[in-house]
Amino acid sequence: MLYRKYETSIKASSQRTKCVSYGFFLITITSLVLYLTRDAMTAQLVSQQASFPVHKRRHALADKSFAETIRTKFGQKCSPQENIIFTKTHKTGSSTITNILLRYGEVHNRTQLLYKYPSSTEYKKLDPDRLLTGRPTANIFAQHANFDHAFLKDHIFNPSKTFTILRSPVSQFSSAFSFFEITNLYPADTFEESLKLFFSSHMHDKYLVNTYFCKNCAMMVNANSIDMGLNIEEYFKSADQDRYLSNFLEQASQRWDLVLITEHFDLSLVLLKRKFCLEFEDILYLRSLERIKKDKVEDPSLLAKIAQMQKLDIALYDHFNATFWREVEKEEGIFEELAIFQKLNKQVQSFCVEGTRVGYQGTYANVLSTKARDNFQCMAMNTRCLNFIRLIEARDDTAVNDNMRTEIALEFTDPDSLNLKQIIHMDRKENIIDLAYKNKFKLN
Repeated sequence: MLYRKYETSIKASSQRTKCVSYGFFLITITSLVLYLTRDAMTAQLVSQQASFPVHKRRHALADKSFAETIRTKFGQKCSPQENIIFTKTHKTGSSTITNILLRYGEVHNRTQLLYKYPSSTEYKKLDPDRLLTGRPTANIFAQHANFDHAFLKDHIFNPSKTFTILRSPVSQFSSAFSFFEITNLYPADTFEESLKLFFSSHMHDKYLVNTYFCKNCAMMVNANSIDMGLNIEEYFKSADQDRYLSNFLEQASQRWDLVLITEHFDLSLVLLKRKFCLEFEDILYLRSLERIKKDKVEDPSLLAKIAQMQKLDIALYDHFNATFWREVEKEEGIFEELAIFQKLNKQVQSFCVEGTRVGYQGTYANVLSTKARDNFQCMAMNTRCLNFIRLIEARDDTAVNDNMRTEIALEFTDPDSLNLKQIIHMDRKENIIDLAYKNKFKLN
């Protein structure tokens, strides 16, 4: 019954979204066609360059690269966003976006708001005394920390824009349960059996009524609401919880300029590109922290319990899923741009990556090609954001001495990710899109 209630709620939300206008239905159909033909579309763009006669093509390519052709077609009359606040949520694809923002800062000479070396990513409460020595204010914040509007406004240059990403809360909970290895605390033959042990040991019904905390629930239960600044203890103690939640959603709508949706990740990145006036090069990515073993939940009673426990995140997700599609509807030609971006990203993936291996906590790790190891974008895209942040901290914190930097350099020896020497000296300007497509531009 509980699962049906959740299922009904999701369907109702979906229906509201789809009924925004009949025009959106047509956009959706168009997007499908464009997605299916994206290779042909990009090939057409390539052929526009390749169609020059041989004696003219050399001059034409010298004047305009393939990346520049793409920029011309999808260019925007705006200035790139310099100051950005990203609320990093748990198990939503946020690490990939953090990597994008770290690269964006390095390529475009933007500073990151960081804590002192060796790590700033696990402090939940932002504290000015912990900030990187010599850097009290910066352009970009993209780390795990409970959102603190006043703090970030004081320490990020103005004007700034704020965004985040949300994921369907039932799948987000299951992913977190697996990724943080909670299954080890509740050993069972299957993932679903482990979940059943979790719920039975926590007396699920009592938990929902009487308390805001349960052992081992950190980063799983309503984690995205907490990431976005909701005070969970105040909520459960509130005399009018519905009103408290409604006020939080209203405040969130005012504070976040854009909320992306994990289930539509590539479309979200293209929307981010448009809203923040970025380039295709800025939003390229390699998949990271993707689990090799896919743990699924199919038991309706378990799904219902997860949904009930995640009721705050469900309200948050439903609210911003609707706003996401309203923003998409406003963007003319966005699905054509999405098709091009997916093709570009596929080509860059092929250029950078030659294989995979087992990586961090049972996730896929990319093995880079020889050429990719000479390219900053490939190396940076493949560097876990925690390691990336530590490298920047070591480079930029004035309290870090040469001996410490030597130790840090020795720590990062993975040939498929950045080390300290590379992050200091590597060329950032070589265009990865042109490298990925260079075989299209042979002059003979």
